[in-house]
Amino acid sequence: MNDYENYMNDIFKLSPIERFVFGKRDKNTLSHYDNHLSNEYINKELKIIDKYKYTSDIELKYILEISKYSIDNKLYLLLFSSFENNITIFLDENDNLYPKNALFKKSRNKDFDILIKTSIERAKEGLKLKITYPKMIIKKYMNEIKKYNRFSFLYNFLKNHYYPFCRNEIGICYLKNGKDIYTNLLKENIGFLDISPVEIHKLGLNLLKDVKKNVKIELYKSRIEMFDDCLKYSTYIYNNILEKYFNYKPKKPFIIEEIDKNNEKYSPLAYYKPLEHKIFINLSYFNEISKNELYPLIMHECLHSFHFDYMKFYKIPKYKYYKYFNTALVEGFAFYMETYCENYDDNNNMSLLRKLRLVVDTGINYYGWTYKKAFDFMKSYIPNKNTDIKNEIERYICIPTQSLSYMIGKLHIIKLRDEYLKKGGDIKNFHHLLLIEGLASFKTIDNQFYSNS
Repeated sequence: MNDYENYMNDIFKLSPIERFVFGKRDKNTLSHYDNHLSNEYINKELKIIDKYKYTSDIELKYILEISKYSIDNKLYLLLFSSFENNITIFLDENDNLYPKNALFKKSRNKDFDILIKTSIERAKEGLKLKITYPKMIIKKYMNEIKKYNRFSFLYNFLKNHYYPFCRNEIGICYLKNGKDIYTNLLKENIGFLDISPVEIHKLGLNLLKDVKKNVKIELYKSRIEMFDDCLKYSTYIYNNILEKYFNYKPKKPFIIEEIDKNNEKYSPLAYYKPLEHKIFINLSYFNEISKNELYPLIMHECLHSFHFDYMKFYKIPKYKYYKYFNTALVEGFAFYMETYCENYDDNNNMSLLRKLRLVVDTGINYYGWTYKKAFDFMKSYIPNKNTDIKNEIERYICIPTQSLSYMIGKLHIIKLRDEYLKKGGDIKNFHHLLLIEGLASFKTIDNQFYSNS
């Protein structure tokens, strides 16, 4: 075994969640849940980090650097995110992903309750150190969990002892060493490319210079009409796009499902779930999404699904796609593939949104923009997207820099592609070299092309 595989085995001993995601279904995995906020867990994680600090594996060096920085700066004290709410996610996975075993479920629930009680103690620590999310995020989180009587003790703590003392400013730059934290999160989410927040902000402004504002768009008239097009586009992509650009095609078409109506209010427009291997569509957006942007959206989510199929088909070691960390490859590749839609128009609202993210995410979290400034800036480009704008700003606050991965990844992939094709390469072989190292950093992926040129 190499260092990374040994590291993963050490993580498996610590984390039932990691084991479950990796596909291990032993009794201990199915009946337990991590308390990753406990001192015991964090100290064990630090020992694992220290054990491999002299590794020569560049991908392991990156993940250790990310983990150590996060712990040293106590980023685990950023609790109760309304974007991808931890309670909602746990309850959904507990009911739908895990095997139907009453004893296992009871044990997991007990572990999760301990985690939530630990989070209250950590929240008190966060208040002392002034490490919290803004009040607007905590308020929304409270509204999301209010319906769960089981967690009334958490709701009451947040309402009476936590929310009143959280910060008003929305950017992570308002934390101690906030700009440095943002810069490190940026490296993590753009595949360790050497680009600064200042450069990204300027790039976004330049990309927006030629954008046409207030383009006339055609909206959907009903949920059914929108879902029918989702199915039509996904079928077309499976039947026509994959064979044209790749050496592999999955045996089965893509699985498209509606998001449950009860969860639509707190869900994005669309997303892919690797563990369920399904694409979920939020049909409540039918009167906001235009017909010319749905096709690229479905292409994006289908290529997420295809990406994981591709790695499994070529028997890439699991740790290379369950533990390697390059969000800019995952999201950048799916965004890049949108350009292969027939009659692709880069002025569609989905592409425009990714350009806006470069400016607004950095604006909020590096330059300290207010919510109003961020909202007004986005509104000037996408006036009919109030729900999208609110969800986007919430996302930038809760997971700073993640949204930047789409455009930065896409641009880097296009640069690699153009250089490769210019030297006489084939598009199918380009995609193979791009994906064959799993979700490795761009440094490793770049070396794939230099060594094959």
